[in-house]
Amino acid sequence: MPQTNADQARELAKNCSDCSFLLTHLIRQNDGKSNSQANDILKSILALEDLEQKATIRSSVVGWYGTSTPNVFNPCTGRLDGEIRNKASCFTESTLAGLRAHRDLFQVKYGLAFDRDFLFSKGANPCLNISNTLLRESQDWHENEYSKYLYNFIPSSLHPFVNVIHGQFDATHEREWRYPGDLNFLWQELKFVFCPESEFNVFSQIQKDAMPCLFDLAWLDRI
Repeated sequence: MPQTNADQARELAKNCSDCSFLLTHLIRQNDGKSNSQANDILKSILALEDLEQKATIRSSVVGWYGTSTPNVFNPCTGRLDGEIRNKASCFTESTLAGLRAHRDLFQVKYGLAFDRDFLFSKGANPCLNISNTLLRESQDWHENEYSKYLYNFIPSSLHPFVNVIHGQFDATHEREWRYPGDLNFLWQELKFVFCPESEFNVFSQIQKDAMPCLFDLAWLDRI
């Protein structure tokens, strides 16, 4: 099959029910967060109570190279790069049906969403979901009693986006995108803010000409 051009690919995506042009950051509450705590997190992200601050999604440690802290051999220098710690802001490229599934599994009531092309232009990218067998292999070392892992080299610019797949972990269903580091943004760059309808009066202060749209995730049961 010949490769599709950019216009054809975009038209195909627009007409596919499993494609989304939104990237959504959700505040999970399945870890015991109360509604009040999740509300406070969203207000903090939007800098509602400190207008001198920038609206910011704060990054967290992510991915294979962020959590396993391997010493990665760099073939460009012939040396180990040392321990790597990566942080990124995370999003899901979910359809409305996908957001409903996330809402139910992770007990989500709060979040926000951007246009996918906008975040891509700022440096966000889909995660690279790679089998752990491609990232590392076990090697016997003569001077050690036990074998050690040899980590395959991946350029450092890609480290924040690398996610590992193995028998106990597979997050490909999350359709995850990441932005390396903290994401600063303006209110007008948002497409949606998700919160309970009863709290629209709190978050409506960020709107201009009715945007971003306020949306209660409970409404997904009626779509």
